Amino acid sequence: MFNLFAKKHKYLNCPHLKSSIHFFYYGIKTCCANAEGINFYKDYNGEKIDWDYVYKVRQDKIEEINSAKQADYIPLECKKCFEINGNLSDKKIEKFENKIQRLYFQNNMSCNAQCSYCTFEREVGKGTKYNTVPIIKSLIENNILSENAVALMSGGEITISDEFEELMDILLSFLKSKIEILTNGIIYSKSIEKAFVLNRCTLIISLDSGTRETYKAIKKVDCFDKVINNISNYIKMSESAKENITLKYILVDDINDNIQEINSFFNIVNSLGIKNVRIDVDFNKYTLNSNTKVPNKYFDLISYFNNIASNLGLGVEHCNQVDVILKKNKK
Repeated sequence: MFNLFAKKHKYLNCPHLKSSIHFFYYGIKTCCANAEGINFYKDYNGEKIDWDYVYKVRQDKIEEINSAKQADYIPLECKKCFEINGNLSDKKIEKFENKIQRLYFQNNMSCNAQCSYCTFEREVGKGTKYNTVPIIKSLIENNILSENAVALMSGGEITISDEFEELMDILLSFLKSKIEILTNGIIYSKSIEKAFVLNRCTLIISLDSGTRETYKAIKKVDCFDKVINNISNYIKMSESAKENITLKYILVDDINDNIQEINSFFNIVNSLGIKNVRIDVDFNKYTLNSNTKVPNKYFDLISYFNNIASNLGLGVEHCNQVDVILKKNKK
């Protein structure tokens, strides 16, 4: 007899699984979510990549998902992903071509700051085990990289990588889309300057403060004035930088989690003319799988932050993971 109350079948139509490649410090996989993700090369050291093999790994995993009997089958590697619910669909995953639509660079885990909230501070294997320039050239030569692919670069600190400038030149020459870079802004980059002039770049800078003292307490380096000066110089070279730079404020317990520092942060935002801001929480402490509760005052501070941004006519955003963490903690 047909069960009217049977759970409707859901399939994991994940765009990362179908067309993303993530250059991580220990290897190459599909995504950078807070889950393991599907690995192509678990321990990669720069050897030649077999793109047919990479495509087959995707196809095999998708066949596994499409053939599953469970109503909402999730691969083990994806279980902890905060994007799961948004990628579940009533339809099976359709056939897809061997094209990369998203690049994520996170293979360099070295940094020129020592942020208290760094999620990789306890990870082994920091530094760069392999370069991505040969890989990107291979993708282009094999007609696998889409000209409209999204490129997201982070770290560690991506701008201290020896290949950063060359990598940027290749991406700017080939891609039609903007390149998104997460950085601490300590190093002034000529390739980023060029990207702003071409209106081909968005920069997310974790300032996390409005004063030099608070910056030093969080970052463990005395570079507050240098970062502000670098931002000013980007803006001098191109007015588009005001629209394309987002200043981020990560709430850190007992350091910048107060109204006074938030006010000072917005004073800096106003003085620079920056149009977009972002507020997040400490991912090292507050994660989806942690029992550590987000402090109640965080909700008030985030609301305060959002209201100031709105009153100033600024764009304001949260990382998707932050929204999920806050929703889990809200009473």
